Amino acid sequence: MGKKDINKIKTTIYEKVDKLNDETLLQMVEEAVTSYGTAPSKEILDELTPEQQQRLQESIRQADTGQAIPNGEVKQKAREWLSR
Repeated sequence: MGKKDINKIKTTIYEKVDKLNDETLLQMVEEAVTSYGTAPSKEILDELTPEQQQRLQESIRQADTGQAIPNGEVKQKAREWLSR
């Protein structure tokens, strides 16, 4: 991403934030920006064990090949299970 692209994205964000009047939403945006700015630059994947990384890659492969269960179906099954 070039400097020009970054500046365009920033300008778009500034314009959108400037139009916000919801205090709660503005506080959430501020918290998100603050958290991101102070978060360690370490990738979360670097914190996974080799086994966790392998399981994650397998899950991605399954999702890519249509072997994943849709989130709505999982929620429905969980509701049914919890109502027993």
